[in-house]
Amino acid sequence: MKNAVLTSKVEGQTTIIMIVPEGTNVNEGDLVCELDSSMLSDKETAQEILVEKAKAAFEQGKEDLKIQEAQNESDLEAAKLKLKLAEIDLKKFQDGDLVQTKNDLDGRIKLAEETLSRAQESFEYAQRLAKKGYRTQNDLESERIAVETAKINVKLVVGEKRVLVDFTEDRNFAELEANVKEFGREIQRTESKTRAALAQKKAELRARELTFEVESKKYERLIAQIKACKIYASQDGQVVYANVRDGRSTENVMIDVGVGVRERQAIINLPDLDQMKVNARIHESRISMVRQKMPVIVKIDAYPEETFHGEVDMVASVPSSTGGFGSTTKEYEAVVRITDETEKVNKLRPGLTATTEVLVERRDDVLQIPVQANITFGSKQFVFVVMGKKVELRPIKVGKTNSNFIEILDGLVEGDGVVMNPHSHFKKEISDLEAEQAKEQSKEAAKAPEIIAPAKPAEGGSSPAAPTKKPGEAATAGGPAGGGPVRSPGAGAGGERPAGSPGGGEGRPQGGSAEGGGGGRGPGGGGFDPMARFNEMDKDQDGKVSKDEATGRMADNFDNYDSDSDGSVTKEEFMAVIAKIRANGGGGGRPRPSEAGGN
Repeated sequence: MKNAVLTSKVEGQTTIIMIVPEGTNVNEGDLVCELDSSMLSDKETAQEILVEKAKAAFEQGKEDLKIQEAQNESDLEAAKLKLKLAEIDLKKFQDGDLVQTKNDLDGRIKLAEETLSRAQESFEYAQRLAKKGYRTQNDLESERIAVETAKINVKLVVGEKRVLVDFTEDRNFAELEANVKEFGREIQRTESKTRAALAQKKAELRARELTFEVESKKYERLIAQIKACKIYASQDGQVVYANVRDGRSTENVMIDVGVGVRERQAIINLPDLDQMKVNARIHESRISMVRQKMPVIVKIDAYPEETFHGEVDMVASVPSSTGGFGSTTKEYEAVVRITDETEKVNKLRPGLTATTEVLVERRDDVLQIPVQANITFGSKQFVFVVMGKKVELRPIKVGKTNSNFIEILDGLVEGDGVVMNPHSHFKKEISDLEAEQAKEQSKEAAKAPEIIAPAKPAEGGSSPAAPTKKPGEAATAGGPAGGGPVRSPGAGAGGERPAGSPGGGEGRPQGGSAEGGGGGRGPGGGGFDPMARFNEMDKDQDGKVSKDEATGRMADNFDNYDSDSDGSVTKEEFMAVIAKIRANGGGGGRPRPSEAGGN
């Protein structure tokens, strides 16, 4: 019930260098196996160097990011300072330098004009004096030169102001305004450059961080791989080597020192022998009877004289096919937990073969007979009872049944002797009884629903008066002409008629279905036993055939058999349909396997 599987968690393939002997009892946490870790140790050293390099690069990236952040702050402050100075220069030019320069020029112009005016007056005065002879010609010329000099000075200052107003003022103003705008854009460029540089440094730092993480994880994985080379028991148990057959070869995969193992390969099984279970399979015909907590009797081949006890612990909800390709056999997996005391359970070993008997129902004080003693004709059951030196055919009433015994409700008492396999001893009596039962069934056929035989004759022959199938009505195969139901000796409730048996034709088994279609040609030629066919379909042995259990023609025409429309067909309903088919002359020719419904 509790089985731990220890597998190799080392990547790739490695070698077992130590393992405890198989069969050793170990406790949880004990070292049970060690794998070769030499190559992993070499990789660990190289990886540790890579981790240190990646860590150094990561730390350097952190410092580079801090430097870049500081540089970005300085560049941005410098750009802002240039803009501020440019704005001050513009304001200084507009409100300071330009006004001062204009005022200076205006003063110089006025001064030059005054100088010119005095020079002209002095020149004129000198001219008057020269006419009177008080001044020489040289004095007059000097005065004239002074006037011309004053005129030139006026022109120079006026020209300087005109250059200032017409050119210098506009040029300087435009230049200073352009500087303000340019330094404003310089701030935007600086902000973009700083963001880009910062993003680059962050990306480099992230890349170095990821590299460090990757290398660290590789290093940690190598450490974990080296640690995984030592395998410890996850629970108390007994060491069992996981020796399994490799599907790629015909050799067995053996677990031993020096053997290579791959990743996830099972190495050791640790079953807890105090809790054991049986992996059982239940046929689909019995699965409806099995429930959890049902008691189970377990027989172990290794201990034939000892009986173990258990209970149903789990039943699968879906079947697992146990047949080959195309097989319709379905079985459900079930787990039976052994409930005996620990000392008794400890005798068991994994892999032993067990037979389980699920106790579905327990009936006390039941009178029963072997199934081989029972004879079925229609809905009636008979047995041959030994009365001293005579044998008496006696009708019985039956109840529950299993694979070996039938419950007797009426007709027998404890101590009566019944004949086993009566078909091999009382052929004539059984034949007479069969004819008598056939007559009774014919009388009851009028109460049964009308069944129309198919128009297509069966292989091997045809009935001259075979009726045709009406549109929209179900069809079934006809029954044997004059043949009665005879069960094969020793076949039990669902046996076949053996080859060479009376009425069997040419020494071959005669196919037949529950709906008729026997293999004989003419009276007495049928080897079909209706009740055997009914019991074969009645998989849960409840005395009824449900729609899911029906096969062959009965499945195709189930509603014609189910006269009371209760979803199941009783033996009486089944035999009534068979009798109706026989009364209508159904039969003729051996049916095809698909029509017969299978032997």
